[in-house]
Amino acid sequence: MIPKKYRVHAFLAFIALVIIFYPSYSRKPDQQRVEASTIAATHFFDLVDSGQYEQSWHAAAAYLKEDIPLEDWVKRLSAVRTAAGKLIDRKQKNYIYTKEDKQNIPDGEYMVYIFTSKFENKDDLSETLTLMLEEGKIWRVAGYFID
Repeated sequence: MIPKKYRVHAFLAFIALVIIFYPSYSRKPDQQRVEASTIAATHFFDLVDSGQYEQSWHAAAAYLKEDIPLEDWVKRLSAVRTAAGKLIDRKQKNYIYTKEDKQNIPDGEYMVYIFTSKFENKDDLSETLTLMLEEGKIWRVAGYFID
């Protein structure tokens, strides 16, 4: 048993740890969110890796479709992926879960996946895929960046 004079210190130390670590812990998604968003990310990459750029746009979030017209999406994606060449390897480096309520970004839940990818013509590219949880609890791609 902890002596009485140290109990207050131990309690305060515990509270301090909760204050420090709770925000990062509370931002971790549950396993169901990770699995559902991973399935959506995999589906998107299946479409893009097979050159089905138009279908990838149709499967994307309304936010992406409002921001980038279909013709621009296909043109940009085709140019980038043609320059990079065929995918050789893709490894997930990290993911971030967030609930946003910032200006210029729709309120909601987001998963951002970061990959290190190797292509025929370009080694060590970074791919960032942002998914948002839309109405109906469906994860859809809201952004895709490759550099």
